[in-house]
Amino acid sequence: MGTKDPSLKCLDDHGMVFNSGLERILNGYIMPILILFGVTGNLINLTILLAPSMKTRSNLLLGCLAIADTVFLLCMLPHSLASYQIFYLNYSFRWFYWKIKEFGVAFLNWSSAAAIWLVLAVCLERLIGIRHPLSVRQHRAYHMHLIIGGITLLTFFLTFYHHFSHYCQHRVFCNGTQLHFMCDPVTVDKWRGKEHATPLFQRAYVRWSIKINAVFGVLLPTIIIAISNVMLIGTLRQRAKFLAISVSSGSKGGGTDSSAAQLRLEQRVTLTVCAIVSCFTITQAPSAVLMVITEIPNITQPQWLKVMHATSTLLVAFGKSVNFVLFCLSSANFRHKLVTMTKERLGGKRRQRRASFRTELTTMTVRTPHSMRLGSGDTKLPLVDSQAKRSRTMSLNEPATLPEYVPLQTGKHVSQDLLNTTDSATLL
Repeated sequence: MGTKDPSLKCLDDHGMVFNSGLERILNGYIMPILILFGVTGNLINLTILLAPSMKTRSNLLLGCLAIADTVFLLCMLPHSLASYQIFYLNYSFRWFYWKIKEFGVAFLNWSSAAAIWLVLAVCLERLIGIRHPLSVRQHRAYHMHLIIGGITLLTFFLTFYHHFSHYCQHRVFCNGTQLHFMCDPVTVDKWRGKEHATPLFQRAYVRWSIKINAVFGVLLPTIIIAISNVMLIGTLRQRAKFLAISVSSGSKGGGTDSSAAQLRLEQRVTLTVCAIVSCFTITQAPSAVLMVITEIPNITQPQWLKVMHATSTLLVAFGKSVNFVLFCLSSANFRHKLVTMTKERLGGKRRQRRASFRTELTTMTVRTPHSMRLGSGDTKLPLVDSQAKRSRTMSLNEPATLPEYVPLQTGKHVSQDLLNTTDSATLL
């Protein structure tokens, strides 16, 4: 008697699920809220930071950071949806998830690495700006664009190996209705006890890229960010004391109002950057440590390490979602701009509605008796002026001068009440 065909076997819910336990709760119930809130907040940040009146070097870097955070959160969406039964049991979704999973992870890590370097750039820009303001003023606008372009290319090459780091195999069960796939790293010598045919060059490239990315893409910039943030907070305190002395001396002498205002502006911008960098360091540091551990080849990963990895990923997503709140809490200029733009948008919609209503009123038309007799029902005349309206209203009180209308559709006489109703509606 022959063996049963494996493709006819149907898997249960446990065999089809992607995430289970705590990982399913984190990715399925908490992550969607962070994605929705984070994408909305980052789009608002992007709109305000890149407004013509808000364009500065720091805001340009923070705007690029909002783009990178948005890409990260959107790349997390398929992984979050895979925790729901309606999706992980759906054949079309499993096929789509199988095809884009490797590329989605690559873009996710690219945006994460770019965000790390952008935070480092904005932290150094603020640190140099408040310590050496003259040197920063000599920089031209294209210097900042070159820095952003360099960060984008650097992080792209650092994370490019994710496109080739895993090999995914799939099999169809339950008479072609269940798709199951598993992805294994190409750095291991065997896949489930069997040799694999991955080229040696690809395996060596992935192994070295993992080490280089762990050092230069995550660990080293995170350490520099932490050190720079401590220096930035120390400089901020020194500037606060200097600002208090400058304001008190300016109130006595009466000649340093402009310089004190400039110091306050620099102080507020630096305070906002400190809040964002501090939150980023707290939420990114656990993920950086776990990434160095999990990316080491040929290491056994226990179940608790996978749970910690899911928790650290959720913490990173939280840090990328809360930037809008930090901007609102730490920057009065951001709050003022947000309120102003909201009022302008709402006021613009109201003005647009009023204008469209007035346009409808001015384009209302009346049918003349002559046109109705001739059968030219499509002939329309604009509203008459106020003097003609008054004379026309007065003529309605003279029954001897009222003509008799015979509509073509019914052939009956139009009543006096219908004429009064029609004229009253036209005269509004």
